[in-house]
Amino acid sequence: MLKGIKSLFAATIKGKKINVFLIFFVISFIVWTFVKLSNTYTDTITMTVAYTNLSDDKILLGNQENTVQAQVKTTGFRMLRQKFFKKEIEVDLKKVAKTKTENTFYVLADDAINKHIYLDIEILKVSPDTLFFKLGKNKTKRVPVIHQLELEFEQGYNLYDSLRIEPKLIEISGPEDVVDKLKVVYTEIKKLEDINTNIDLELTLLKNDSLKRLTYSQLAVKAVAKVDKFTEGKLNIPLQVQNLPKGYSIKLFPKEVSVTYTTNVSDFNKITQNDFTIYCDYNDVKNSKASFFIPKLVKYPKAVKTYRIENKKINFLIKK
Repeated sequence: MLKGIKSLFAATIKGKKINVFLIFFVISFIVWTFVKLSNTYTDTITMTVAYTNLSDDKILLGNQENTVQAQVKTTGFRMLRQKFFKKEIEVDLKKVAKTKTENTFYVLADDAINKHIYLDIEILKVSPDTLFFKLGKNKTKRVPVIHQLELEFEQGYNLYDSLRIEPKLIEISGPEDVVDKLKVVYTEIKKLEDINTNIDLELTLLKNDSLKRLTYSQLAVKAVAKVDKFTEGKLNIPLQVQNLPKGYSIKLFPKEVSVTYTTNVSDFNKITQNDFTIYCDYNDVKNSKASFFIPKLVKYPKAVKTYRIENKKINFLIKK
């Protein structure tokens, strides 16, 4: 029992000694840190450059200096504060000087940094000492979007109407020389197979290395189209003669031709014989010894996707 009490007392005393040691160690470290931070040091601070007040009709060209290094001398406290709380300098593009080179401007790095360095910090050296940059004319225009879709339909299906790109025009902005050269913007290349439903998908706009300086009003467009089943139809269409001289009569053999066409199922019953016009043109044979006409389909409904005239040659008999 007595042994146990002695052991517990010894452990308590030992623990207190450790705690006291830790407290003195922490206090000593804090005092040492304050003493060190009160000393004067020379060090290099890296600061990011932010270009501000760029007018809407101007654009920065090429590569600009994005960082500036300043060798400074100050106390440890101020050095830490500068490094952690003020790491960016602003270059006001409305207050820059022009060089003799076209579109090239500059600002002294010292002047820019002085506004962003805390008091009582001595600047020994700035690198680079001068910031050079180019300003060009910013231009905006609208250009058409061209899709690069390859469509393969399931058998018996086709487009009901044309594929639409929405929007069909976008705005591009950037250096005048680049904008002037660009006439169209292309979408990504994509292949769709076995299509049997309506098309509604997003396409990313392409931007190669030469176009990286441009800004697009949007990064993607939509491709939209109605897809329908299609079928084949056949109609007999009466032939008409065009440019027949006065005083002449003509007989055609045959008097009508068959037209085979494809159309969407939903439009099949709307298509009639009156929607087609086929001519035989007398001017095609009057100065030749041809004994037949080649019929020409000059009118057919928009719903017709493909067509063929079954009779390729029309014989005729002409009388005065």
